[in-house]
Amino acid sequence: MIGLSSPSPAEVENLVVIFVGFALATFLYGLTFFQMYLYFSRYSNDLTRIKVLVGALFVLDTTSTCLVSGIVYYYLIEMFYVSMDVIYATPTFCIQGLFSVLIPLIAQVFFAGRLYTICGGPTTITSRSVRIVVLFCAFIAFVFGLISVGKSFQQRQLSSFALPSMVIIAGISQGFAAVANIIICIASCWSLRPARYPDIRKPEGVLPNPVVLIVNRGLGLVVIQLAYLGVFIASPGKPYWIAVQMAIPRIYANTVLGLLNSRQVRHGVGLNEEETFSDRHGSRNDGTPPALRFDHQSLKATQQSSSFSQQGESSRGSEIEEASKSYTDDQNLESIRSHCSA
Repeated sequence: MIGLSSPSPAEVENLVVIFVGFALATFLYGLTFFQMYLYFSRYSNDLTRIKVLVGALFVLDTTSTCLVSGIVYYYLIEMFYVSMDVIYATPTFCIQGLFSVLIPLIAQVFFAGRLYTICGGPTTITSRSVRIVVLFCAFIAFVFGLISVGKSFQQRQLSSFALPSMVIIAGISQGFAAVANIIICIASCWSLRPARYPDIRKPEGVLPNPVVLIVNRGLGLVVIQLAYLGVFIASPGKPYWIAVQMAIPRIYANTVLGLLNSRQVRHGVGLNEEETFSDRHGSRNDGTPPALRFDHQSLKATQQSSSFSQQGESSRGSEIEEASKSYTDDQNLESIRSHCSA
């Protein structure tokens, strides 16, 4: 029988980090599955390209979660009797790192297209400039992320990320991703401000407002990407950043899915936030679907036209009554004259 010795603090630290990353990834994947089901059940007639995007994010997220499960199985089951003072990057671990840069790229490209629309479309220089800057930062982050993954395939020992060259490569990738997210958040908040869209439907209650800021405006991506960058720069030789890396792809995927599922639906098609308008006169939102809502001005005009028609009918009725009365008087006068002449 193999004797078991007490694990070292470094081994406990490595295994705890891997398990925490697995727990976060599994929880977030459950949210991805739920949001995917919610999307296809509500937006059955949505644009084909959006359906393809949702399907691709789900497939990539599922594959990434399976890889994370394989990593946990290898380190906690197969390598149970082996000392884990140093984590070695298995092929599964390196491929999982590839998904951690691919899914954020897809999400940032989606947000770049969204900014292109809400910032003014093809007619303004601002929309084109913002879109180009976001795409440039996302592309740089993706390229340096691929280089970082390639280096991990070569080095295999994750402590090698503490080398200056590895810190620079990974830091550039995460830094440009953070810059892209910051631009997305600022541009979204500025473009969808109430002064520009005074009639836009505003969320009611206390909870929806932070949710809109975190999901629809991309603030959650800014926070998680800055946290990832800070943890890695602070201790690149420690395994803490691994747990964040395992959760990163699912956070990006759920942010995109959350934005898509927050749209109002009409005939199976999603309406973007700027395409839904509230009553400028402060009428209460009763939760009626957009297709069944009545505009206050149209209702008022309808009531006025109805009252005018009623007034017209009553006036015509009075004219007919007066005419019949005058006709009766004329007949009475003729009969009196005939009697007098007789």
